[in-house]
Amino acid sequence: MSLTEKMLAAFVFWAVGTGLFFFCVNRWVLTLRDYRAKTPLMLLAIVLLNGGGLWWGWHAGFSPLFWPVLALLVGLVLSELRRLWLRRTLAGAPPVWQENVAEPLLQPCTTTTLAIRHYEVRLPHWRGPRLRIAHVTDLHVNGMLPDAHYRLLMERVQQAAPDLLLFTGDFLSDDGAYADRLPSLLGEVRGRLGTFAILGNHDYWSDPQKLTAVLHQAGIQTLGNGVHTLDLGGARVALWGCEDPWGPTPWAPPPRNGTAAAGRLDSELVLALSHTGDNVYRLARAGAHMVFSGHYHAGQWRLPYIGPLLLPSRFGRRFDHGHFVVQGAHLFVGAGVGSTRIPFRIYCRPDFFIVDVLPGD
Repeated sequence: MSLTEKMLAAFVFWAVGTGLFFFCVNRWVLTLRDYRAKTPLMLLAIVLLNGGGLWWGWHAGFSPLFWPVLALLVGLVLSELRRLWLRRTLAGAPPVWQENVAEPLLQPCTTTTLAIRHYEVRLPHWRGPRLRIAHVTDLHVNGMLPDAHYRLLMERVQQAAPDLLLFTGDFLSDDGAYADRLPSLLGEVRGRLGTFAILGNHDYWSDPQKLTAVLHQAGIQTLGNGVHTLDLGGARVALWGCEDPWGPTPWAPPPRNGTAAAGRLDSELVLALSHTGDNVYRLARAGAHMVFSGHYHAGQWRLPYIGPLLLPSRFGRRFDHGHFVVQGAHLFVGAGVGSTRIPFRIYCRPDFFIVDVLPGD
């Protein structure tokens, strides 16, 4: 076997190992609960798949095994092309304005450079007033980031003067002791019509009972897997909480029995809070008009012009960040504000969203 054949086979096997890690294995590993062995497990998977593929290809060459491996590589490439097509197809309208979103190549560390993204959505069925929503996610208060970072966030939220302030989970990072710091960091900023929240995976891995009590004392209503309705002079807003898959009970679609408190009426605006965007298809089928989520951190480490390589989602990088329209539901996925074990972001600015809901013409 020639050196060229060995190199080509080694490249194909290595590419398959790399693709299996980034497009398949990491989706499972990243959804595991954070613990000390998680990072070594990811590193081991990279070494076994990448290094093992390179070694195996070098020694296997153009053996009968080469051709099914080459077919697998073609399948992985086609799968990624399908993801790119889906992402383009499902993309929603871009922000009407943004602040502090530029990513200079010579300034890769963006841990505390807070960005603001302002969207407008016109819903033909909505007959209520113009509604401003501020969406904040993934604070991850854990002592790694300065208090000034969170106070700047809440100051900018206050300047937006939201009607509704929505938090979509991960207030903490596996340590319930930091729950007591939340009231001072969040201050007195609240939505004019209310402030609502759900818990995320890290909140459930810390101390959900204590966190819920602290949030209630601070004037933030937690939804759990429940429903809360607001009457805006005849036009109703229904807020759904969905804490799957980490909540104590599975989420079920609210029954449609004709009452505003239980489900969706034609005059309602249904806003769903889900920590992970993976629930968007279920929520859209159930009747949600808008879904707010986080969890992915937009990858936290991104490559310029490419985006993230790793994302804790069974859909991979399909809904990494921004605005999407999925089966008629508007999905907003924030990059989050804080970070977990690795306390810095690369080409990935923390942000919060302002979403103005406009009535139909």
